[in-house]
Amino acid sequence: MTGTGAEPAARGGSNHANSGLSFRRLLAILFREEWRMHTQLFGGWRFALFPFMIALLTVGATFALVETGTAPGMIVSGLHVLALAFGLYSGTAGFAGSDMLENVFGRLSLLLSSSTTLPLSRRRLLGAFLLKDALFYGVAFVLPMALGSAALDGLSAATLLDVGLFWLSLFLVFAVGMAATVALIAVRTRGTPTWTIGLAIGLAVVGGWAMGGLGLVGSVLVPLRGSAITAGGLAVGTLVIAMGSLAIYDPTYGRPSRTATDRFARLSDVLPIDNAPLVTKTLLDLARSSGGVWKPFVSASILLALVAALVGVVDSITGIAPSPGIFFGGVLGLSAFTTYNWLTQFDSLEDYLTYPVSIADVFRAKRIAFVLVGAPTVAVPYLTAVLWFDATLVDAVVGAILLAGYALYYYGLTVFIAGFDPNEFLFDAVRFMTFTVGVAVALVPTLVAGFVVVPPSMELAIVLGLAGIGLGIVGLVLSSRAGPRWDARYRAE
Repeated sequence: MTGTGAEPAARGGSNHANSGLSFRRLLAILFREEWRMHTQLFGGWRFALFPFMIALLTVGATFALVETGTAPGMIVSGLHVLALAFGLYSGTAGFAGSDMLENVFGRLSLLLSSSTTLPLSRRRLLGAFLLKDALFYGVAFVLPMALGSAALDGLSAATLLDVGLFWLSLFLVFAVGMAATVALIAVRTRGTPTWTIGLAIGLAVVGGWAMGGLGLVGSVLVPLRGSAITAGGLAVGTLVIAMGSLAIYDPTYGRPSRTATDRFARLSDVLPIDNAPLVTKTLLDLARSSGGVWKPFVSASILLALVAALVGVVDSITGIAPSPGIFFGGVLGLSAFTTYNWLTQFDSLEDYLTYPVSIADVFRAKRIAFVLVGAPTVAVPYLTAVLWFDATLVDAVVGAILLAGYALYYYGLTVFIAGFDPNEFLFDAVRFMTFTVGVAVALVPTLVAGFVVVPPSMELAIVLGLAGIGLGIVGLVLSSRAGPRWDARYRAE
């Protein structure tokens, strides 16, 4: 992949920054570069199957929710929330550091970073890159999500039109998320303090709620429900924000240098383990990154909020509130994936080849770091949930066992399947489906049991407790075998 877009750009170069390469040609090169990156990393057919898997999951989940009595409007809102969240995430792609990208894709030279060596404008490149991302992911990911409207309305002569309109609504919300992220990053490059940005976001949310409440939020979040004027205004506003963000973006901005104390030696001395230096490196990488150690906690808190909202939805539809300890314990264990992702985001296995350590030692250190970071990360949200929903003592104890056991299981499953690259789940259909099945085997029966017997009987508590302990042991076995497995695969390559 090295030099994916550099050669065509060089052939079209000139003494002027923008005259040698048409915008259409630039987009074509960026699209080809995007496709090559994903197909080389995951294999062509594994990545090509991912949109079909998204469509299958969306249609299947929508049909199941409709059959269980979920309001169609709530399903539509949920899909738009997912599109918005994916847009917020995708907006960061053009600003990801080269080190982070190389940890995922290996050594490469992207066209986006060639403005320092080729006569190309950084802003023009960034604008084309973000437009490419919006179109690429709008078709590859958002379009399959739009097929959920077929499960809502059924098949008819107007199905294609309905899917098309639903996709336009989802795509617009996805673009809003991208534009919002780009705007925040652009403002940050002008030296605006982070606390000021956070305060502005908070005031905007409060102001929007005060002016229109849920009605205003719903009409903006789901353009399909509003008028053509509302949707058009949202589209124009998104375009203006995106263009304004590119105009104020400072491509020369860099984070100010900071002086750090020698925390490595002090932390290594405190940890009473053999491979303390490797664990310390992981912890300090996380602490020194943007957001620091709060990132795993924020991820778990977001999951807590989503699960709490789901409990309210289920209660309003069925009149049955699940056992909070079992419900939250099983689902909050999924934060193991995001916690491990944060712990591996800043390095790769290749970084450790210069050290006198084995790959198995590296994976063992990651597991210890995961326990040190993950335990407090999920403990606080879980305690909040069981106290807020008045869980019984038996329910709270069983939920705690499930939380610990399932978190270890989800962690072991993740590290065994993906190694140091949990982000590969986002684009590799085979690995994502394997992980989904592994999670469903443990989680679905647990949630069903939490709904059927409320509060849990002693017999059910014992069975679920043993299941949590058993799956925790399975997770430990999987994580202990991950090191030798990935060591063998790495040497074979």
